[in-house]
Amino acid sequence: MISISAILFIYCFIVVMFLFVSLWNSLGYKNIKPIAYRAGNNCRISVIVPSRNEIANIKNCLDSLAKQDYPDYEILIVDGNSTDGTREIIQEYSKKNNKIKLIDETPLPEGWVGKSFACWLGADEASGDWLFFIDADTVHNEYMISSVINDIHESNVDFFSLMTGQKLGSPWENIVLPNIFLWFGTKFPIRKVNSLKSKVARATGQFIAIRKDVYQATGGHSMIKRHVVEDFAFSNLVKQAGYRIKIAGGRLLVTTRMYRNFKDIWDGFAKNFFFAAGANLYSTVWAVIYILTTQVLPFVAPFLLFEVDEYNLKIISAAFFPLVMALVIRLQLNLLLKLSHRYILTIPLGGIITVFVHVYSAYKYLSGKGMSWKGRIYGSHSTR
Repeated sequence: MISISAILFIYCFIVVMFLFVSLWNSLGYKNIKPIAYRAGNNCRISVIVPSRNEIANIKNCLDSLAKQDYPDYEILIVDGNSTDGTREIIQEYSKKNNKIKLIDETPLPEGWVGKSFACWLGADEASGDWLFFIDADTVHNEYMISSVINDIHESNVDFFSLMTGQKLGSPWENIVLPNIFLWFGTKFPIRKVNSLKSKVARATGQFIAIRKDVYQATGGHSMIKRHVVEDFAFSNLVKQAGYRIKIAGGRLLVTTRMYRNFKDIWDGFAKNFFFAAGANLYSTVWAVIYILTTQVLPFVAPFLLFEVDEYNLKIISAAFFPLVMALVIRLQLNLLLKLSHRYILTIPLGGIITVFVHVYSAYKYLSGKGMSWKGRIYGSHSTR
């Protein structure tokens, strides 16, 4: 029978391997710094914002977009039949600012995911050379457009995505979302994404920019209309067509408050997790193993020392090393995203909840029941 000491050593080794992979994936991460408008980077920008029942976010988003220092841009808000007053707010803004235009979403066609359809409608109305697809829950630095365009020109890319900064308010946001960010971080091998030699492609749907001619050449959202996790699908579509893509840190340019309560966190990520993990049971199991190994078990392993007959430095180190690393990594995330340190010891609780969301997401999609989000059903047998 394998000893407790051996279990601790094996577990410690596995954690080191997992963390090494995560570290390797994070190499190449670069935050884009705010830069004021520079003459010579002139091209027209169409900012496209899909919006459906965003009453808590739309004012802050529009205020920040309206204050950009870039001279030549338009803001197209595609409203998906909002019932909470969002549409009326957009109308008021459009009357005061001729850069802002409201586009009413037509009935959702069969086979389309709501966000992709809204993006498609906005792109059809856009007059810009570049299309910026931006979520309605984002707030932007006044130099956002100028900074992005400057980096795009310097990098010579056709598709660009920002990993936005995150604003957390309620306790549940602080308990659950950092664990989710840490898991999502393993899905972004940044150097491979930014390399022409690699086929790996990723993006974050909160901010995606693409040349309009590339959008038209690839078919844009019409080619990924069924994908719930449209950002991964979009980046794959563009990179497979031979275009250069880039993902970068955008914490200094864009911040997002994704969800404001536990129900929205659960529903929002349950809608995406199954597909983000890989859209099969194997990928879900692997995600669960990774989260348990790096976020939950580090807080359990030290208690195994009570079952060890003889202590030595190696055994104690094997028991506590995963815990120390879990705390260090969370601390680094807190510093990177400006998160509160008060919740650092809630890592195992956040990890357990994240595991349950993964399992629930897989169950809903594999069973054919699908997920309800903002009044629409995704992934059910009846909608396929």
